[in-house]
Amino acid sequence: MIRTCILVVVACSLLAFVKASEADDNELQAELSKLGIGANPSDTIQAAAADAVNKAMAQHGAGARPGGAGGAQGRIPLPTARAQPQRHHSNDDWDDDEPDYLAIRKQKDFYPKKGDAMRLKESNFDEEIFNGEQEFTLVNFYSKWCKQCGYQAPSFRAAAKRYKNDPKVKIAVVNQEGNYDLSVRFDTEPSEPTIFYAHKDPQIDGDLKVYEGEVSFAALLQFIGSRGKEMMKVEKYVRPLFDPRDAVPRQDVNLTNFNETVFNKNKNVMMMFYAGWSEFCQVDASNYTVLAQRMAITNPDDVEIIAIDTDKHEHLADRFDVQGLPAYWFANKTAEKDTDLVKYTGDHNGAMVIEELEPYIFSQGQKVPWGMQHDWPIHPKPWEEIKAEMDKRKAEEKAKDDAEREEQEKRAVERREKLAAKKKKLQEKKDAKKKKKDEL
Repeated sequence: MIRTCILVVVACSLLAFVKASEADDNELQAELSKLGIGANPSDTIQAAAADAVNKAMAQHGAGARPGGAGGAQGRIPLPTARAQPQRHHSNDDWDDDEPDYLAIRKQKDFYPKKGDAMRLKESNFDEEIFNGEQEFTLVNFYSKWCKQCGYQAPSFRAAAKRYKNDPKVKIAVVNQEGNYDLSVRFDTEPSEPTIFYAHKDPQIDGDLKVYEGEVSFAALLQFIGSRGKEMMKVEKYVRPLFDPRDAVPRQDVNLTNFNETVFNKNKNVMMMFYAGWSEFCQVDASNYTVLAQRMAITNPDDVEIIAIDTDKHEHLADRFDVQGLPAYWFANKTAEKDTDLVKYTGDHNGAMVIEELEPYIFSQGQKVPWGMQHDWPIHPKPWEEIKAEMDKRKAEEKAKDDAEREEQEKRAVERREKLAAKKKKLQEKKDAKKKKKDEL
């Protein structure tokens, strides 16, 4: 048995040695001859090593696998290299949200050319919508690769079929993929449907209003039949960022009790202005809740953590000129008025709640995190300045809207003149054709 092991070790060592010096054939043959292994140049290295191992196993009665000479069990084959599995790229490796544009080109349109809904494009949009012939107008901006557009298409087609022969109602569609100018003109998003409507005689783009109701056959019939007065809406449940049943963070602060809550000489107060629809607020809500719970356990008499919904308390949001969400304001125990508050602009995600925000609160706003040292401290402006800036922004927005409306009215005049010239030309052509027929 010892001899067997020695021979196996020697054979394996020899195999490694031979691989390192395959060029020296004479030395290889000499070494194999010493072991009693007949090595011919045509023999492979693996075959020679296999013979040495199997001979040793056979001589000493160690069972070998069937299929070869020597011993009761035959020759032991050397293991061969296992084939590596080939990697095939699957379609699952790619992002499912990426649209397959080649497949989209072959996809049938939601609204066929000879369908019930009128298909509009840049060349005929103004002529069909702003002609003053219909009492009610409904226009659907869609894209073939938009899933929601596909869900809404059957109901919109059914409504178009219902009013196809009604001269007082015009139901039309615009494919945003081939009418980018119209999409930009009306500021629509190609990834989602946008439906515009107008009652009576629309003259400019601003007369088209966005339909915000449910897109179902019944809802569209009700809306069109009432000429836009009855809009069926489905209230969607939006999970509140903070459970109203929880005591922390405090959510009952309003314009009435704000001063007595925030300007409390016995407490440091951190406020978060938020809105449920803000994605950034949704991210921060969990961390802010953790902060509020920790403060309620460790410092309930020294710290107050408040959350203020800007949709419900617009006056408070305006009072601090909140323009970006979430917004964090801190009032230490010495604060007596709005301008004494300090804006917290440090990190408020994950571990930073503990590493930055807690020391900031405990130090009454004096231990400033590194990330906000360059702009600290930021105080609210006096209300007079805030109101003046708000009035200025409103005036600028109004001036912008007025300028845009003036531009739209100018284009409307040009459009009507162009349409009148086109009708005149067609009428002249028709009159000339009739005159020529009468002369014959």
